[in-house]
Amino acid sequence: MKQVISGIVTGFLLILLLAGCAGTNSTREGDGKAGSTEVYPISMEDATLIMRDAMEKEFPEDRIEDIFTPYRGYKAKMRFLADIDVVSVYAVPAQGRGPDGKSVKGLAFETHHVGTYPLGGIPKAKAVFKRVVESADRVADALPRI
Repeated sequence: MKQVISGIVTGFLLILLLAGCAGTNSTREGDGKAGSTEVYPISMEDATLIMRDAMEKEFPEDRIEDIFTPYRGYKAKMRFLADIDVVSVYAVPAQGRGPDGKSVKGLAFETHHVGTYPLGGIPKAKAVFKRVVESADRVADALPRI
């Protein structure tokens, strides 16, 4: 009986380890608490500085890599024992509605995490997202997305 329970527990842990996890926070999808369906009328240069700063603050000891496709952004890997989680942040071109009701080009932000270390990846992706939205709010007022 003890061997059966031990086998079940081992199997469950192996499935959990191999299954992985993924998630997204976004100002364009409305699923982030720090931002809703928001577009920031800022340049890509400002966006890259904001994203890089947020990643450097959350990953001070880790290598941060540039991302150029599908959108401009950055990514970093977190490791814990055999587990890895990759956290990415992107600036996504979007259209917002200005105060006068006209369409304004801008950027929305997204963070993603994927891997087998969700206990580290989820809070880190949320922290990067929060930093990005707070910094973008200091540069420009967010506009509702069209």
